[in-house]
Amino acid sequence: MPEKLSVVLLPGLNGTEGLFKPLIDSAPTEYNVVAISYPTQQKLSYSELKNIVLEKVSQMEPPFILVGESFSGPLSLMVSQEKPKGLIGIVMVATFITAPNLAIGRFLPWRFGFQLTKPLYKIRLFISNRDSANFINAISTELQKVSTDVLADRIQSIFAVNAKQALIDCDIPLVYFRGTKDFVVPQRNVNQIKALKPDIAVVNFKTQHFLLQSKPELAWKAISTFIENSTSLKDQLNR
Repeated sequence: MPEKLSVVLLPGLNGTEGLFKPLIDSAPTEYNVVAISYPTQQKLSYSELKNIVLEKVSQMEPPFILVGESFSGPLSLMVSQEKPKGLIGIVMVATFITAPNLAIGRFLPWRFGFQLTKPLYKIRLFISNRDSANFINAISTELQKVSTDVLADRIQSIFAVNAKQALIDCDIPLVYFRGTKDFVVPQRNVNQIKALKPDIAVVNFKTQHFLLQSKPELAWKAISTFIENSTSLKDQLNR
């Protein structure tokens, strides 16, 4: 039996590991937590990002589970299609298998919008309470590490993605974490996932989109429950 299960964190749109700090800081000692970051100055498709993740996990000691947050939810499923050694489960967090909002969004001037990120977040800081201000500042800091062209390209990837077949092909345990106040990824995306995987468990958090950051302790409790309740996952761990 391995000493520790690795929990591999795949980030949201920012593609950096910084926003995982609250989750990493509150991680139970029985897990080895690994956060993967994506290139900040290079446009890469989902397929190219998949290869980056596969390369990183190939260097890890099995077993491991993937936590695919938002943008990375489809990516976690695409990685599972390649059946990397040691992958035994996936946690899908506030995510989707097709575009979460109206397709017209792909035609909006996202590059220009991301250029406004810094001044817009400064305005929000002035009208937020201390806890919200700290988180808003963290989001702003992480987004500013990434090229506006890269962020805009990732938005286009979201509007074009279709991970339905990857979900259908997934033969390892899955769980979905949903923020009940999430307006970024609406309920219809969860319904679409359940239509293809009726047995997937959905864990609801009374949060907005960034549930791992706002409720890290509850997230770890739900991850641990997922591991304990999944017979096939426990079987893999005990080998």
